[in-house]
Amino acid sequence: MSGPAHPCRKLTPATECEALSIVSLMLILLGAALVSIAFFDKVPGSVPERPPSPGDDRPGSVSTARPPGVLPRVRLVPARLTERGKALLTALGGSALIVALFLALSDL
Repeated sequence: MSGPAHPCRKLTPATECEALSIVSLMLILLGAALVSIAFFDKVPGSVPERPPSPGDDRPGSVSTARPPGVLPRVRLVPARLTERGKALLTALGGSALIVALFLALSDL
């Protein structure tokens, strides 16, 4: 007589390796992002959309086309980190990279 499947069933070695690989990859991405923010002191920021500038709307003007506005985009803006903030981000990012390395090595 078999009971209902338990929601917390045991992981097989193949799924456990896949889970460790995904966690390792996420830690690498997180660590690289934190270290690069600390090194370059830049973070992504958004530039809002700007409507077109008012043109020369003279009556009888031949050109009726308006110059296009600026579309919203992402650019790097200064993070304005202090030395303590840079040290903290470097330490956290480096620790994440070290943990990812050991997780990847435990996979083998």
